[in-house]
Amino acid sequence: MNGFAAFLSKELTQVLRNKQLFIVAAVFLLLGLMNAPLAKYTPLILELAGMGDFGDSLGMSEPQAFDAWAQFVSNMGQMGVLAILLVCGGILSGEKSKGTLILPLTRGLGRMGVVLIKFLVISALWTIGFLIAALSSWAYTALLFPGDTVTNLVWMLFLFWLFGEFLLALVPLSSVLFKGSMSGLIIPGGVLFILLVLTAFPDLFAWNPMLLGTSGINVMAGIKEPIDYLAPGLCAVIAAIASVTVAVVHFRKAAV
Repeated sequence: MNGFAAFLSKELTQVLRNKQLFIVAAVFLLLGLMNAPLAKYTPLILELAGMGDFGDSLGMSEPQAFDAWAQFVSNMGQMGVLAILLVCGGILSGEKSKGTLILPLTRGLGRMGVVLIKFLVISALWTIGFLIAALSSWAYTALLFPGDTVTNLVWMLFLFWLFGEFLLALVPLSSVLFKGSMSGLIIPGGVLFILLVLTAFPDLFAWNPMLLGTSGINVMAGIKEPIDYLAPGLCAVIAAIASVTVAVVHFRKAAV
């Protein structure tokens, strides 16, 4: 237990020293603050640029808070997920490549502890970044769209957070299976591509974890209920637990 606590403390210190927490906070703050202005002023910008007809052809109506949160889903899906994967992709594989894990392992820290601590740190960075983005987006949306409310907002945020956790649980598995300082990105990247391909198959679409990150708009619009995403949610949770478990089992047998 002392080894676990010492390694966890070392990891937290390293995250601060390498400015990973600062980078995550800055990127996700920007992602949170840009949603409401984009939703509010895009129709006006198009009109001033003489492209009002183009906006009308896209079905742009009077901006609402809903549009800001739809922009949140889009920005987080395109840039937020990519940013957190780039920051966390080398947290375990980088140390594996440098051989710096030998010291904590020789001091009594189990290999399962290494994998779990790395995943806890990755998960914490994602959760902190996501909260910063969500809270800043909520504050700016409330400022630009006073009195305008969105239904099932918390559910949408939870579903998207769960999607991020699912992807990040693949990072330790990818890190122990492949070599290279950023090998933690291989499996998450491959899984993202496969899930995108699977969206073309309606029979499998209802179980696709990708729904958690892309269909939150339907929950806010009242088209879908949160319970409709139970199947992809269960798939994401089971896959995340299985990924971390397989990573622990394989890391126990692998050379450091």
